Amino acid sequence: MREVVFAVELRGKAGAVEGKEGNFKAITSGRDPRGGRVNFESDVVVTGETFDEKGTIDYAGHGKVRFETVGAGYMTTMPVSGLLWGVVMWKVIGGDGEYRGTSGFITSNFTFSPEDGEVVDNQYVRLAVP
Repeated sequence: MREVVFAVELRGKAGAVEGKEGNFKAITSGRDPRGGRVNFESDVVVTGETFDEKGTIDYAGHGKVRFETVGAGYMTTMPVSGLLWGVVMWKVIGGDGEYRGTSGFITSNFTFSPEDGEVVDNQYVRLAVP
């Protein structure tokens, strides 16, 4: 096993899932520290100020990791008008490609604009990769 640690900023959109109150779909992307493309997709279920989330992150076509929330994420009104901010920790529950057999944790510190759906997500990634 080798340890892989890095930070990445992803930007994109989140929006309500039609017909499912409190359910959102988030799709963001960015570049990893080596310049490779990172594509993120998740399903979010919001209950008040807390939420659960699960999804996938594709690292530059090298492979994907699947994750789910540890405990609950937290989101609340930010002192900057019109934005929400939040934090969440995800446990890696599987992967494919170069990330088959990977375990680890990812933390996310993000902002979300309910008005236009804009998301800015700063992630700290720590993985044990076979």
